[in-house]
Amino acid sequence: MEANTTKQQTLSEFMTPPKSSRVWTFIFAILMSLMILGAVYEFTKPQEEPTRMSTQLDSGEYCYVDVALVSHWLLDVSGDEEYTIYEVMDADGNWFLVDLNDKTFASLAIQADAYQTLLTDYTNNTQNFVMPDAVRLTGMTRMLNTGDAAEIATVFTDWTEQDVLNSYGDKYIEIGANDQNAGAIMYLVGAFVFGLIFLIIVLQTNSQRKNYRKSEDRLYELGLLDDAETEFSAPDSTSFPKSKLVLSKRFLYSGSSGWILPYEDIGWAYQYTQRRYGIPVSKQIIAGHVNGKSISIANRGVNDAMLTETARAIYAANPDCLIGYSFDNIKTYKQRVKEYKQSHPK
Repeated sequence: MEANTTKQQTLSEFMTPPKSSRVWTFIFAILMSLMILGAVYEFTKPQEEPTRMSTQLDSGEYCYVDVALVSHWLLDVSGDEEYTIYEVMDADGNWFLVDLNDKTFASLAIQADAYQTLLTDYTNNTQNFVMPDAVRLTGMTRMLNTGDAAEIATVFTDWTEQDVLNSYGDKYIEIGANDQNAGAIMYLVGAFVFGLIFLIIVLQTNSQRKNYRKSEDRLYELGLLDDAETEFSAPDSTSFPKSKLVLSKRFLYSGSSGWILPYEDIGWAYQYTQRRYGIPVSKQIIAGHVNGKSISIANRGVNDAMLTETARAIYAANPDCLIGYSFDNIKTYKQRVKEYKQSHPK
């Protein structure tokens, strides 16, 4: 037990959110602002223009291809519409491999039909055939997997993996893939994370202050406000600095939550253990208010000695308080809350 009989703080100072909260609020506000500015810069800076697709382009280069003809799939991974490779011809007669999803392929129905027309009736249609308008697609060049090249080779008669690589180069274009805004997305993710932490700190601080005001109103209503101020600094009060918890003769002071509770207002007290994958990761002392509200009065440094001292202090002043977590206590507490609300209508 951490006993501290010399109090350096007043009650209002004890209930004031720590300076570290203000510091962290300021830090995360700055970080969130920087992330937002970074995202704005990334979105507004001049974007790289795509280059014309060529077998000589480096992998990862942003490019375009004007598709005049498109074949049926050359390589199709069943069940994965994002991984289907087709053969396309641009308006100048250059052939490339492209990776299309089902939706993009459906938008090229005219080009696919034209390719099929030439393929099935090439001799009779060469004179009358009209090339459809080309559709521009953009994306990123990617290395062609050698295993994919070997499978594509099986579509053609007497072709080998090397024939595929020689005809199309070792690159293909992944339609729709464009990482030009990747930096902006990372900034937005950072802004969201830092903003969420900032919001949590602000809400927690505001909640703590709001609870303190509610506690003062309740104590004033009971005529105990001055007594609470006096007992906070009493020599016989027990303090747990790490948990920001003080136990006096008649009051419980929770600096972490901002609540000052007369023991008579506590109808149930128990330890709550948070577990992750069955392993205890934190302990809290929960006070069940007579009006049914659950209040975390300590969430750091909770141990058996602290739990015992807290239960002893509450029970000594309020023998009717339920101590410990059990199904009987749950049932009894709910019944008492119901009775309290009936006798104290809002």
